[in-house]
Amino acid sequence: MRCSILPDEGGRKIAEKKSRESRLITQEQIIGRKFVRKPKSSSKTKPEKLNALEQWIQAAVQLGVRGIRKEFVNEVKNYSPENATTKAWNLDQNFDKNRFEDIKLEDKTRVKLKKILNDEDYIHASYVTVSSELTYICAQGPLLNTIEDFWIMAVQEETNVILQLCQCRENDNEQCSEYLPSERTGWKEYGAVRVRITEPTAAVVTLRKVTRTKIEASYSDKTQEVMHIAYTGWPDHSVPDSAAICREVYGLVHKYYRRKPIIVHCSAGIGRTGTFVAVEMAMAKLRRNEACVVVDISKKLREQRLHAIQNDLQYLFIYRMVIELLVAEALLPRDQRVIDFISDYDSLVARKRKERMLKNN
Repeated sequence: MRCSILPDEGGRKIAEKKSRESRLITQEQIIGRKFVRKPKSSSKTKPEKLNALEQWIQAAVQLGVRGIRKEFVNEVKNYSPENATTKAWNLDQNFDKNRFEDIKLEDKTRVKLKKILNDEDYIHASYVTVSSELTYICAQGPLLNTIEDFWIMAVQEETNVILQLCQCRENDNEQCSEYLPSERTGWKEYGAVRVRITEPTAAVVTLRKVTRTKIEASYSDKTQEVMHIAYTGWPDHSVPDSAAICREVYGLVHKYYRRKPIIVHCSAGIGRTGTFVAVEMAMAKLRRNEACVVVDISKKLREQRLHAIQNDLQYLFIYRMVIELLVAEALLPRDQRVIDFISDYDSLVARKRKERMLKNN
């Protein structure tokens, strides 16, 4: 379903002089300095087409929380792109570089490392194109034996932002190895890469569970400055504690973005990571006034990062987060339909959190 914006038919027109004695303006109405032709009144006047944003919010409200979850189950959950190949992922030599045995890596979009000492180019990370100006690299959380590769990738891709969407350990399970050096060690070597902190890790004021660390990474003859942003308020297989804080994290990422690929990771690099990038893809479409269908976006994302978006709750959060951003940017009014949608979402999330707490206890 597509829509377009009709151009304004009112131009700057100068009315003809009817005589020296009088000047009549026919069929024209002056508003300010513009001459705007009065539309002919007609009972057959066609309603103006809705823009992409209004189409999207109407579809979201019509589906509702329950319908959106069903949409994921019916159309996204089992979607796997045709003609996907995973040859590099299947190689025995790369087996211990994969955090999970069932999270495959698409060959066409995988990041290939350019190493100096050997020709091993494998890392579990994928390019995801959001727009012609914005690319993400979705990566698994570094393993102890892939920290060097992770930093080689950061220097190679000239990334200015690394976004970490997990804690290093959650519920006694490792999500990613600690790949930042201590502030007291100065330069720390990870194989052929040297990394140091140039501005100490600090909590971002007013943002719970968000820290920011400025880093330099050096590989071969190249040094790259990176802003590392960690948001630890997003549990595995779930949604963020706060959509408002996640919105601020989104803003921080764009504050430090310099048109080079943004590296984002959680544990597997598909759930929290995929959800965050899907939000970017949806916002990019809406800002261009293009039709935004979250099912299509999710499938497009999975064609680049296999298995992206793990469950119906994360899929629902895409809608919730897009609404959060649109309202914050004054592109969408916080009207009753938005209030009702958020209320339904909050009720569901509260129930799911309670269930998770009972299960963990």
